[in-house]
Amino acid sequence: MITIIRYVCKPKRFGSWCAVINRPSVLGSVRQYSVHPVEKAVSKTILDIQRKYTLKQPITMCTAYDYISANWVQKSNSDMLLIGDSMAMTTLGYASTTELPFEEFKYHVKSVCRANGSSLIVADLPFGSFEASHEQAINNAIEIMKLTSKVTSVKIESGTLKNDEYTIELIGKLCSRGIPVIGHIGLTPQRSNTLGGFKVQANKSIEDMQDLVNTAVALEKAGCWSLLLECIPAHLAGHITKTVNIPTIGIGAGNQTSGQVLVVSDILGMQDGRVPKFVNKYTNLNETAIGSIFKYISDVESKVFPDAQKHSFSVKDHLWEQFIKDKI
Repeated sequence: MITIIRYVCKPKRFGSWCAVINRPSVLGSVRQYSVHPVEKAVSKTILDIQRKYTLKQPITMCTAYDYISANWVQKSNSDMLLIGDSMAMTTLGYASTTELPFEEFKYHVKSVCRANGSSLIVADLPFGSFEASHEQAINNAIEIMKLTSKVTSVKIESGTLKNDEYTIELIGKLCSRGIPVIGHIGLTPQRSNTLGGFKVQANKSIEDMQDLVNTAVALEKAGCWSLLLECIPAHLAGHITKTVNIPTIGIGAGNQTSGQVLVVSDILGMQDGRVPKFVNKYTNLNETAIGSIFKYISDVESKVFPDAQKHSFSVKDHLWEQFIKDKI
């Protein structure tokens, strides 16, 4: 069979030829193959997110914890994908995010980043990876960024300006070293013991509200390119959004922020039990999964599965007869 290569185009921008291969098929039709590989999706950049913020277009963010959930998020075209330390409780069975080992977290970062798509990827710095010293924190942030080039930014939970000079100063040092940082204020799960549990923040006094606003301003000044606001009053989240000049991403912070983030297991209903008030559960994968597995077990026990025609492979009769004959 003769293979004919036709050069059909020369893009002006790049000056390279595109080769198309014509190869007659068995049926006589012609199939064309490009020698160029299919390009992977180009990931969004921080500038892309800032552009949406400037245009006042809502910004979307979802969490993901492994290759499968990351594929779901990527194929849904979420603006951002957060590899959150919430995986400790939602995926790995730990009682608290503070129990998550740094090495185990890095394993999941690499898994998530194997999924292809356009979502900008942000990784948490989990508890224990940045508290000991600024040197430790800088080294661990660099290590997270070096795991894969797909990690564009880290996210760090911070206390307020009144009680956490350490983290705010650290964020300034990270940003000055070219490590993009999203600040996380309000309810910070890593500090839940200090905060008295998982409670709404800055809703008891004017002083607390002003402290949170001052913290947001300080984090922007330190170099944060975005802020995550968790479990704070909607009016306060709106005021912070108007006060700072960087995007705000809310979770349990109302609809006046620049964007929203939810945990993928909450969105999909992957677990039993009550979800937080601020969650909108869009489906119930937990029920679907249990029902499907129950049906599989029932089909096996009743010998409905596997079906002899649909799910089984065969061998030609004469080969099988010869096999039996030789075997005997």
